[in-house]
This record gives sequence, C-alpha cells and structure tokens, in this order.
Amino acid sequence: MRKITVQAKEPEKKHSKWVFLIPLLVILLLVAAAVIFLILPSVRGEQSNPQKLLQKYYYNLYAGDLNELSSCMPEELRDAFEQVSTMGGVSSSIYLSYRQQMQEELGENLQVEVTINQSENAGSEKLKSVQDDFPKAATVNLVDFDVKITGDDGSKTMTGSTYVTQIGGQWYFTTYNLLVSEK
Repeated sequence: MRKITVQAKEPEKKHSKWVFLIPLLVILLLVAAAVIFLILPSVRGEQSNPQKLLQKYYYNLYAGDLNELSSCMPEELRDAFEQVSTMGGVSSSIYLSYRQQMQEELGENLQVEVTINQSENAGSEKLKSVQDDFPKAATVNLVDFDVKITGDDGSKTMTGSTYVTQIGGQWYFTTYNLLVSEK
C-alpha cells in the first residue's frame, strides 16, 4: 500500500498593502508640493509682483474701485495719498476726473491691460533712500511699462516709468506721482 502524503502548501506570500501605499503616498506628496510651489506666488495676493501691482492700480484708476488705489501704497503713505487725491477732503478724488476724461475719449466699458517692458533692480543706493521712509523695504525696481485702455469707441496706449518697492513680500508704490504719457 502506498502512502499518500499530502504536503501542506506554503502560504502564498502576501505583499503588504504598505508596499503599494508608500509609493502612492510619496507621489501624492510630490504632486501636492509641486502644486503649492507653482500656485503659491499667484495666491499670495494682488501685489505679489510688479506686474500685478501695476495692473491693480491702473485697472482701479480707469475701470474699477478708486478707493482701492491707496492699497497700492504702503500703510505709511495711504493717508497722505488720500489727502492729496481729495485736496485735503475738499473735493472728490482727482482720479475720478482722469477716469471721466478717458470715458469721454474712449467710451464706456473700459478694459485695462498693463504690460511691463522692462523691470530691473534700482540698486542699493535707491533701496537705502527708500528705506529712510520705509524701513522694511527689501527691493526697489525701476519699471518701464505700457497701459492699454480699450473702450467701446476706441483704444489708446500710454507709457510710463516708476519705482516699485517690495515690502513684506508684496509690491507697492512708494510715491503717488505716477506719470504716464500717450504713446
């Protein structure tokens, strides 16, 4: 008689769920980090770079909320800006007349597009000069730019040059004399 022996099967090696989960988690973390680094500059605010600052200012000047213009200045300059723009509170904002003039010339529904032609660091002497009034200033750039305004009846482009200052990660005008001329 023959003996039949049955050998017990060795249990199949089960891969731990962690073998699959760990690489998946690492990939998800890398994707999340990439999204944060790519989106973070645009999430930091309306003034996270000189382009955004200029766009905010000129949009609000010609088509948006005139009360937002002062937010383009550091806190230390806002009261003085408000006083100058209303002649000490005697009149409505002089900037309203700029908007009305543009509407007379180009019609209603004004659209504003700012293009930076050149932006370069203004150097340590300019930074030191700005830091006299704004001690937290980190960088000062000299920016050459165009402002294109388009309305129902036409468009025009103006050009300008100004200094912009980075304070606390945001960009500001440290002067409110922002002259532009027709291009």
